[in-house]
Amino acid sequence: VRPPQEPSYFFVLDVSATAVQSGFLKHAANAIKKSLDDLPGRTRTRIGFITYDNSVHYYSLAPDLQSPQMMVVSDLKELFVPAPDHLLVNLKESRNVVESFLDSLPDMFAKRPVAGRSCLGPALKAAFTVLKPVGGKMCVFQ
Repeated sequence: VRPPQEPSYFFVLDVSATAVQSGFLKHAANAIKKSLDDLPGRTRTRIGFITYDNSVHYYSLAPDLQSPQMMVVSDLKELFVPAPDHLLVNLKESRNVVESFLDSLPDMFAKRPVAGRSCLGPALKAAFTVLKPVGGKMCVFQ
């Protein structure tokens, strides 16, 4: 009998100009940060993030990083996962990087907000591709 999979949560967040300027992104990041301790799974919980505007942004949240590494995929027709390692990480091991990411997220996109169309469809496809091998819950903030 195989042990149960770790509870996995993948957050998909809109970072378009509207989301940034309305304050939505700041409030969503704060709400996620406040809820980290309430996620089921305790020491086994896995977490990951994708953001999107007119591109899809993946984040490496390796526990040995000071801050997350962002990888941008702009070709939405040929969407791919740029580096599958550390896109879905153990929350306990990467807690500092995850909190650093959530603290800096609103400011990251406030400097150069992207107006226009958002690519929610490709972002969902990208998140599904990351979660597919392990399963989990996808939480979309738009």
